[in-house]
Amino acid sequence: MKESIFSVYSSQEVLQFTYDAAIQCMDIEGDFIECGVAAGSQLGMMAQAVIDSKTDKLTYGYDSFEGIPYAIECDGTQPGIGEIDKTKLGLLESTGISSHSIENVTENFGKFGVSMDKVRLVKGWFEHTIPTSKHNKIALLRLDGDLYTSTKVCLKHLLKKVSKGGMVIIDDWQLPGCRKAVLEHIPKNKIVEHLGIAYFIK
Repeated sequence: MKESIFSVYSSQEVLQFTYDAAIQCMDIEGDFIECGVAAGSQLGMMAQAVIDSKTDKLTYGYDSFEGIPYAIECDGTQPGIGEIDKTKLGLLESTGISSHSIENVTENFGKFGVSMDKVRLVKGWFEHTIPTSKHNKIALLRLDGDLYTSTKVCLKHLLKKVSKGGMVIIDDWQLPGCRKAVLEHIPKNKIVEHLGIAYFIK
């Protein structure tokens, strides 16, 4: 793994965990997927693992590339802002938080020398892109959507496609809305907490 690669929004320990998880899932059938790319930190780790393993696995990054949308009441707070705007509950419109364009993410990959040959970026709100995604099998699913609705839509449509032995990483486990969505789909006794995040092996 490249030292200190993509240190935006994450600790080196979590970046290393994502890289190690990708290596662990390399022989599991299916794609690598991240929902919530931001600056590309974790996606870069997944892509680097594919490069280092010399495999043909594809890594997909889903994001609005416009920032986090508006929270609903069960989220507790609006990530990066604080108080929830009750006039915009669940609105699919950027709050401006964690806003990184596709061009910015691509530049970050180039800056750190990570090839995007086997990376596919998919732009749009999860509610629009995830239900129509064409993945048959998923080996590693990384969720970093911050909010209840963002997490829920990804789990609703993608969890069933995770292969046996595949892994689901939940970056925002500490956020109440995300945790609520996860526990609606995954039994709590199957979830392992680690480094402030959580994961589940199917």
